[in-house]
Amino acid sequence: MKTEAYLSVLAEKQAETLRGADLRAFVAFVGDLEARGCAALGYRLTGELPVNRLCVKHLRAAMRVVVAFEGLGRSWILMLGPHDERNRTHDVYTSLWQVCGLHEPPVGERTKPACCDGDGAGPNLTEIDDLVARCRDLAKPSRRRGREN
Repeated sequence: MKTEAYLSVLAEKQAETLRGADLRAFVAFVGDLEARGCAALGYRLTGELPVNRLCVKHLRAAMRVVVAFEGLGRSWILMLGPHDERNRTHDVYTSLWQVCGLHEPPVGERTKPACCDGDGAGPNLTEIDDLVARCRDLAKPSRRRGREN
């Protein structure tokens, strides 16, 4: 199913840092997402809203991409980056939980259901504007306060 693919500000910044095989894998993924929609994704995350409406694709090695579907034929690449449980400050899921308003990862069994429903559509997320805005906020450089005397 043809799908428009938009990148959040955070995903744009993260994509700009990609080089070599990681960049080629990401470009190929975006083309696949636009051509096949949710069928291009690996699985849907488990947890409460909005987490259970987000889909993930393993690009290569530890590189992951997180996608949300706004409606039929429209998707948002929210973020991408390495999944590294040993270094939570650089783990893509740490950023994802922050964007979702969670202080800790969702609890419970991780079942990794298919991204597409029985009709081949991705899980629509009505809170997409909020998540895209939170990604934009996360992409902003942190400001250091000047020293006050």
